[in-house]
Amino acid sequence: MELFDSLFDDESLVRLPETPAVAALADHLAMRDAYKSWLATFVVPDRQLAEVARHVPAEVRIPVSVITSGGAGGLLGLARRTLPGLDIVSAEPALRDLNDLAGSAARVISAAAELGGDIAIFVDLPYAPGWQAAVELVEAAGLYGKLAAEQVEPRRTAEQLSILIEADLPFKITTGSSDGGLAVLAATEALIDGASLDDAAELIQYAGNDQTQPVVPAWGQATQSRIRRRIRRLGSHRLADLINDYAAAGHPRDS
Repeated sequence: MELFDSLFDDESLVRLPETPAVAALADHLAMRDAYKSWLATFVVPDRQLAEVARHVPAEVRIPVSVITSGGAGGLLGLARRTLPGLDIVSAEPALRDLNDLAGSAARVISAAAELGGDIAIFVDLPYAPGWQAAVELVEAAGLYGKLAAEQVEPRRTAEQLSILIEADLPFKITTGSSDGGLAVLAATEALIDGASLDDAAELIQYAGNDQTQPVVPAWGQATQSRIRRRIRRLGSHRLADLINDYAAAGHPRDS
């Protein structure tokens, strides 16, 4: 199913920092064997790249997405890094100056240009004054957005999704639960189709109820394509649960 092809980012190393890198990597490799085309990347903080690379088995290469520290400077540092066993396919810088999100976005955009076009940039957009202006700058630069769906009031998540859709800015969204992932997909589809913010927020708020479970399996190819044009990645530290729940909703896992 196109909707789930290379959709999921494994964020276990980021969300569960107490887990040793070698153990998180081993779990990721097992999931990659089990779920094949569903997985996109192993998400790694830049300070742990060298440690992870040391434990990658010989003859194996893993696509990774790098959480950069230091804002724009972290991206510039990434441009000079090559590591055995790791293919850096994307980076996830955050806008750190909450008093000037547009200026922070401009600095990240400038640094991203140093990486060339082979690395996808997902800009973590904190919700603060100037948020919408930052969204517009990121979209104009051809980069992607990034949002967190967990521990956020559903109405605000719906509002942010609506702004990203209106700006035509593709994005990554992170979630801490499988139900939350299904709900965000359903809410995104509803907003694309013209639903109100209240209706989208209700889908997010009541994740896992009878409104969302039957919806996703019924989506045809055109609906899947228009959702994936917006949602490029879905990140979670509970990928096994998330994928198994999607399979239970009617989507066979890779075998």
